[in-house]
Amino acid sequence: MRKIKLLVTVLFLLLVAEPSWAAPIFDNDERQIEFNELPSTSQNFVKKHFAFEQPSYVIKEVGLVSNEYEVVFESGLKLEFGNNGDWKEIKCHEGEIPAVLIPKKIADYVARRYPTAVIKQLKRERYEWEVKLSGGLELTFDKNFKLVDIDD
Repeated sequence: MRKIKLLVTVLFLLLVAEPSWAAPIFDNDERQIEFNELPSTSQNFVKKHFAFEQPSYVIKEVGLVSNEYEVVFESGLKLEFGNNGDWKEIKCHEGEIPAVLIPKKIADYVARRYPTAVIKQLKRERYEWEVKLSGGLELTFDKNFKLVDIDD
């Protein structure tokens, strides 16, 4: 029993005192890639909705289980894609997100409640949508597009 306690203590100290050995295992590896190295779904999305934008750089983030991609354009527009190539987040520093990409219920809610605001950021997750408006207000909708949170 004493040896087990000693072994557990030593392992704990190794993990706490010097975790650098674990960094390559648990940290994501980011590297710049060419646009044509994106999944075809991502490439098609960009060509369809942002053909007028010029990509500045593309980043591939390699994780333990899946990869993620980030495309940053010269205008400051930023797109994030999941492993399957579907978009996860759109951030517009100038202008606004194209209306065709905003779910109708979210667009209607924003138009009704905040008629002068524009949607600057749209993030979709498994069970919710996050929306950031031009005034800095952040709205969270559930997967059925029901408002669940407002953060100013």
